[in-house]
Amino acid sequence: MPDGGDTGSKASTSSRTPASSWSSSSAQEISRMVQQYKIPLILLYYGFCSSTLIVINKVAVHNLRAPVFILITQLLFAATTVKGLNVFGVLEAEKLQWSLVRPFLLIVAGFLGTLFANIKVLVYSNVETFITFRSSTPLVLSVFDYIFLGRELPGGRSIFSILLLVASCGGYTYFDKGFKLEAYTWLCVWYVFFLFEACYVKHVCDTVKMTNWGRVYYTNFLSALALLLAFPFCSSEHQVLKNSEFSNGQVALLLLSCSVGVCMSHAGYLMRSNVSATAGVVVGVVCKIGSIVLNLLIWSNHASPIQLLFLAMGLAGGSLFQQAPLREKQQPKLPLAVQDMHADADGVSTSAAAYKATAALHATRPRPPSR
Repeated sequence: MPDGGDTGSKASTSSRTPASSWSSSSAQEISRMVQQYKIPLILLYYGFCSSTLIVINKVAVHNLRAPVFILITQLLFAATTVKGLNVFGVLEAEKLQWSLVRPFLLIVAGFLGTLFANIKVLVYSNVETFITFRSSTPLVLSVFDYIFLGRELPGGRSIFSILLLVASCGGYTYFDKGFKLEAYTWLCVWYVFFLFEACYVKHVCDTVKMTNWGRVYYTNFLSALALLLAFPFCSSEHQVLKNSEFSNGQVALLLLSCSVGVCMSHAGYLMRSNVSATAGVVVGVVCKIGSIVLNLLIWSNHASPIQLLFLAMGLAGGSLFQQAPLREKQQPKLPLAVQDMHADADGVSTSAAAYKATAALHATRPRPPSR
């Protein structure tokens, strides 16, 4: 009987082992696939939010001529949503503390400047004009990436990509018969704020350790406070809001823009944490093809066929862009004998940390007395 019991126990253990092993291997496979497709999924998430939000905002501004009010509503909605979900343990976001608020003050300035100029551009121009001007930003950002963020300059293929984007912008502007000085003035303002914000946010993502939802909360909450202080001076919007009846359609449109705005804010920080500033902007430009399709389907105020041709050329150029790698830090060269001792089976040297340790041992090794 004891033998039989042992046999049954062994059989039971044996029967459980494959299932446990299969479960473990499945989890590892899923984890590997998530890591493998992490960047494409993030870019797809960002692309969807980016392509839809610009059209939603355009329609919202057209229906309710109060861009500052729309921005404040979006920002407060995002901050309240993140804070509420954090309280219920659905997500994690850092509490307000001065050590983290301080680096976000410049982010708020760049963020608000970019958003406000964005809204003002949409008041005076169509969606395609804004998208085309945005397509030229990688030219400057690639230089900023090299100077400030430690990346290489773009290669030949990426330079050709950026030149196509610039040619697209120039051609589109030349054939813009609906030229309005106000639109292009706000485009220049937007350009400056956007370039600053793109570089500085990437710097903060790389140097300040926070959760992405924490970044979303800080940015939206602090920006909402700043706009609330400025809103009493927006007398023109006060009159618009007094005369507005806020129909069900307007309220629904405002809630839709707020909801997509939360996702857009999160997707933006998620993407900037994983790719370079220039690559992130190029992805944003290319993903605007969704904005164009939506705009053509639901909006009558869009560009001429030749302008759309130039726009398509710019989007094609953006698809050719390749992210420049980080510049490698120069490591001190060690004697060839030491390098040979610490090379792997393929002849590739080990990490810089191993080199430093080997160099230290080599330096402390007793030398033979001089004759």
